[in-house]
Amino acid sequence: MPDYEWDPEKRKANLEKHGYDLEDAKHIYEHPNVMQLRSTYSGETRYIDLAEWGGRLLALVYTMRGNTVRVISLRAADRKERRVYYGKKHP
Repeated sequence: MPDYEWDPEKRKANLEKHGYDLEDAKHIYEHPNVMQLRSTYSGETRYIDLAEWGGRLLALVYTMRGNTVRVISLRAADRKERRVYYGKKHP
């Protein structure tokens, strides 16, 4: 299992903004039906993992630091991400 890390202030802000605790990132990252997308932000490769958890489709945004998952955000998936996950569009 990988290690997870995040900025404590970002954790608090994410909980207030999106209603999800970054501590729960493992439920998406380790989900058996996860779909992984990639993006680049300021030259850094970021991953967006999509999986259902707690009755909703969630999006986990993170980057890898060695074997550590550096969690950036955990939120409800947006419309485009839902379409991709449920097969209505290909990424």
